[in-house]
Order: sequence, then C-alpha cells, then structure tokens
Amino acid sequence: MTLTANEPSGTVRGEMVQVCIDGVMSVYQSRMRDMLDEEGIDRPDPQPDEWYPLAKFLHVLTAVERNTGESALAKIGESTPRFLDWTSTIDSPHEGLNHLPEMYETEHRQAPGEYTYEKTGENQAEITSTTPYPTQWEKGFLKGTAQHFEAEYAHARVDDDGPETTFEVHW
Repeated sequence: MTLTANEPSGTVRGEMVQVCIDGVMSVYQSRMRDMLDEEGIDRPDPQPDEWYPLAKFLHVLTAVERNTGESALAKIGESTPRFLDWTSTIDSPHEGLNHLPEMYETEHRQAPGEYTYEKTGENQAEITSTTPYPTQWEKGFLKGTAQHFEAEYAHARVDDDGPETTFEVHW
C-alpha cells in the first residue's frame, strides 16, 4: 500500500495493534489476523515493541467499522487501555485521561495529532482530539480509559466532530 496525501505518516507501537486480536472475542480473532495480513502486518501477530505504519493500522480500523459496525470499532477502542503500559502512579479516571497526551506520544512516532484534557466536573472531563483515529474508536478508547482507572461505568459523547473532535466523558 502506498500512502496518499490524505493518509497520516508515522508509526504505532505493536501493543496498540495487537488489541485488534486480544481485545476482541475469540470468534473474531482469525478475521482480525486476516485483516492485519491484508494491510501487510503479517503473522506472527504484532509484537508489542515493534513499530507498524499508522496508516495501515487505520485501514484495519476502517475495515472493522465498515464490515462489523461502529459498536465493534468502539469495543476495540474500549479494550485498548488495558493493554497499554500506563504510569503506575495513575489512580483515577481524571489522572488517566489527563495522561493521554503523554500516552499518545509513547505509543506513536512522528504521528500527527494530539489529545488535550480539561476537567469539567467531579466525574467528567472534556477531551479534544486531533488524532487521525476514527471517532467511534476514540469514543471507546476514552470510555475504556476512565473504566481502566476505576470508573464503574463511563460514557463518552461526541460534542463536535471535525478537524478537532471534542468528547465529553462522564463516569
């Protein structure tokens, strides 16, 4: 695959790519391996400390959304935080969401975009994203991040979807 002018450059760590396999029900794992293979992320499965083209990973996420729907894509995003190497001092949803800019830099190289965090209430935050990730994946990722850090339940709502996507996260 050759990148077009609209496709992001940069790379993503294998631990994020591996979630496509580890974060889905076992019945879908074979199909996810096939989709990764189709994008040149060949077997064996993605290795946690290897780097993979971000554009290829985004193609896989787009294929998931197209073939299985928005909820499946959101579920992959929601599973992602539990597979990442978070700083051990984080102990609340606010701290986890506030750590997203650093986590994005850790998991990507030369990739466009970023996250910004603003605490808007005791159990809510506003996250602004300029990353190239699909909105449904990010909704799941933000919800999963809050839940990973002890929120019993979380909900992410898209407030504005454009070059900057704003999410309201409640727990």
